[in-house]
Amino acid sequence: MKNLKLTVILLVILFGAGCALQTEMASKTRVVKVESGMNVNDYAMYYSLPRTVLDIEVVVDKKITKPGPFAAYAERFLGLSSVPTRESVDYSIVEVKVNTHPEKDPQQMYRIETDGNPFGSRVSLTADGLIRGINLPVNPEVYVSQEARQHLSERAFDFPQYTDLTLRKNTEPIPDTVFRLVRTDTSFLKIPVIRKEENQKSLLNQANEAADVLMKLREGRFKLLNGEYAYVENDGSRLPEGTSLDVIVKELAVMEEGYVSLFAGRTQTERETMTFTYAPNGQGLTETFTLFAFSRKKGVEAAETGGSDPVMLQLSRTDTNPMDQIKWADDGKSAKVQGLAFRIPEKIRVEVIKGKDNVFSCDILIAQYGRVDFVPARLLTDQSTAVEFYPAYGSIKNIFRR
Repeated sequence: MKNLKLTVILLVILFGAGCALQTEMASKTRVVKVESGMNVNDYAMYYSLPRTVLDIEVVVDKKITKPGPFAAYAERFLGLSSVPTRESVDYSIVEVKVNTHPEKDPQQMYRIETDGNPFGSRVSLTADGLIRGINLPVNPEVYVSQEARQHLSERAFDFPQYTDLTLRKNTEPIPDTVFRLVRTDTSFLKIPVIRKEENQKSLLNQANEAADVLMKLREGRFKLLNGEYAYVENDGSRLPEGTSLDVIVKELAVMEEGYVSLFAGRTQTERETMTFTYAPNGQGLTETFTLFAFSRKKGVEAAETGGSDPVMLQLSRTDTNPMDQIKWADDGKSAKVQGLAFRIPEKIRVEVIKGKDNVFSCDILIAQYGRVDFVPARLLTDQSTAVEFYPAYGSIKNIFRR
């Protein structure tokens, strides 16, 4: 009987020891910030917090104005004043856009080290290593697509020559009197002879004829539109109507514009979009950066160019972060255990200033201006709790039970 009891006791001890040997080691997870010159002994998982990069698009118009050949007579024949009399170039900023994109912050890279059951290694990352979540359902991104385009255009300003100066010949007969000597019995007689020579018309005469043609175009279009041709100058033929009338009126307008340009000149505008990229450092209350220099005569120039208006990018905090007011209660007994680092982005006022003029102003969330905090380390060992992040900002989006 005693032997039987002893045998049972031994079996119980052996069984308990077996269960103890099969028990998994408790999970321990450490999150360590990666520093320059850091020494490691084993492989681990790494992730990065994002930083916000600003993409500033500036749309600039280049306007070239060339005077007409009859600019000197614009006020005399057409009553047009202040027409351009010499070629000029004028640049202007017509639009400013600010977009953002995330990228890895080289100052915020972390290493996840785990011991025991590696629940802490169940961290989801984006394709470029930004934090995406903890214990998220498996939903692999099978196809990752990236598209890049570059549009190249080289456009020379095209100002057609003024070929329609007049509807008549560019020459006119100039009467010239010559004398022919005729010999008589007693003397020589000087007999005048009128001879006509074809010479080029003067600029004044050409301008006068162009103004006459312009007035005839306007008069003809007026008669066509008010129906005067129907009962005054029409020979009984059917007048144009519908689409035909529209085409004729438009072509007359094109001809009129061409003749007006002989006096008022022509302008041509080319639009160009330039992109500037800047990654804020996220320090201080105000941050400024010179994007470029700008002048109406030369357009966009290097930032250090003198004599032009500097175009500045200015970032300023709009409010204080309430998280900065939190103070840790330090009892001096236990050290704080860091969990998974995340960010709380801040709203920043982004302004683009040209000289003294504010050409753009908007409030934008910028990650690196925010505070870096940590998910409690125990969540990394709890496989039933999932945490989802905003990859663009590194902030928490959802915390839920799986």
